[in-house]
Amino acid sequence: MGLLSMLRSGGAMADDPAEDRDAFDDRWFGAGHRSEISINVTVKRARQVPVIRDCLKVLSDSVAGLQTAIFRRGSSRAVERIDGHPIGRLLERPNRRNTSFEFMTTIVDDLATWGDFYGELVMGDGGEVAEIWRIDPARVTVEELSDRTKRYRFTDRWGAQRTLLEGEVWHIPLPPLIDDLKGTSPILDDGREAVAVAIALQRYANILFTNDATPSFVWLMDGSFADQASKKNWLSAMARWMGGKNRHRPAVAEHGMKPERMGLTNEEAQFLETRKELWLDLTRLWRVPPHKVGILDRATHSNIEHQGLEFVTDTLRPILELVERSVTRFLIDEPGVYFEFNVESLLRGDIKARYEAYAKGRQWGWLSVNDILAMENRNGIGPSGDRYVEPLNMVPVGASGADRDNNASIEKSVAFLRDSVALNGGRPRLELIKDAA
Repeated sequence: MGLLSMLRSGGAMADDPAEDRDAFDDRWFGAGHRSEISINVTVKRARQVPVIRDCLKVLSDSVAGLQTAIFRRGSSRAVERIDGHPIGRLLERPNRRNTSFEFMTTIVDDLATWGDFYGELVMGDGGEVAEIWRIDPARVTVEELSDRTKRYRFTDRWGAQRTLLEGEVWHIPLPPLIDDLKGTSPILDDGREAVAVAIALQRYANILFTNDATPSFVWLMDGSFADQASKKNWLSAMARWMGGKNRHRPAVAEHGMKPERMGLTNEEAQFLETRKELWLDLTRLWRVPPHKVGILDRATHSNIEHQGLEFVTDTLRPILELVERSVTRFLIDEPGVYFEFNVESLLRGDIKARYEAYAKGRQWGWLSVNDILAMENRNGIGPSGDRYVEPLNMVPVGASGADRDNNASIEKSVAFLRDSVALNGGRPRLELIKDAA
């Protein structure tokens, strides 16, 4: 069976044992989405495609590994970090079972697969949110009520039917929204056909390599079998003899039979190239740079660093903004208070480039020594490290002539001192210093 025939037929042969009824297959419960090539696409099956799993892993781990904080924006441009905020503590320990890393990984993974994250809000004795428990998106049905609020119906893992209202569920939908109720799944909606082709190619590879990628035989004979049953029995016997442990053992052909090997078609011989191009299409579903999932054919030392920056700004930033604004709107809901990820660790270059950037910030006055040490996760040096400096020859825009003359006089004095120190063997004379003053 050729590659194109494989795709047209749904990616499996009629006698493919993988297509036998499987009670654990999602399609028998109606959870899948049928593609144009009759492949049943499910999130569980899509994860078994390596490049898809890598994309999901890269996205979820990259976000979950970031530091988070809650800030308050004052009336001016001042921003204050709020340590110990209740929602900050909640996200650090969302429930009695999950760590913050596990929980954030689940949020991003649900968004990247199902297009929705649902979390049940468990209230404490004081009316605050005490815990957040994930609800499996595959089990949730979202309804809109007459007052335009949402109602969530689902079956929990113990088989109980439950109904929760909008204030009891933290729901993050991935845009664009479907009926303004649910998010769009990259696997089941937008990328269904590409994922279906990947599944079909994977099945085709399994079939091809199960047979050692060996072409099939045609047996030529002058006569014919007495009936179909005889032909079927003979073919079964030869399949047993030439397969499994008997492969490559000699066989005897009778009645003038001659084997003729059928060669692989170009499609069959080059399907690996086809699969590689498909992998690139799959990375585009999540806008993941190919080198992040091990596709290095077109990568160079120079463009990988640039793609790493694009990964933060173009791939991760929309996800971070989505989660940040959802936390701010539905969990915090306080004027001027907001939740934010710290992406500076992902934007760091090599140590030389980083230190050069710090030097420019220090020189031009927007970074202090303590600011730089904090960005390097090091302790400050005390009050003296909070001082900001700027070049001596800088004056405010629109400064008066007197200010400019005063600034020029200071520059002249500094130059005079520098020259006098050089002329006196590095030891400034008191008289020169007095003259300069």
